[in-house]
Amino acid sequence: MSIFNKKQIEAMFGGDYICSQCNAKMEFEDEWEETLICPKCGYEEDPDHYGFENEDEIYEALYMTKEEVLARDNEVNETEN
Repeated sequence: MSIFNKKQIEAMFGGDYICSQCNAKMEFEDEWEETLICPKCGYEEDPDHYGFENEDEIYEALYMTKEEVLARDNEVNETEN
């Protein structure tokens, strides 16, 4: 038995976003893909926070960003010189 319904399982494997309010398929607001919008109920979600259970939950990346890698590399080079 799964906690997900058939529509949610298909969305996970298809790379779609499902509205947490009404279970409709969400779409990006524009070509910059900064905001997800549900065409059925109008709910908006930041893709970076999609799937969070509450607003206090913080995203922790598994890998460093390019900027973090370059900053760390610069620190190492400065200490060597």
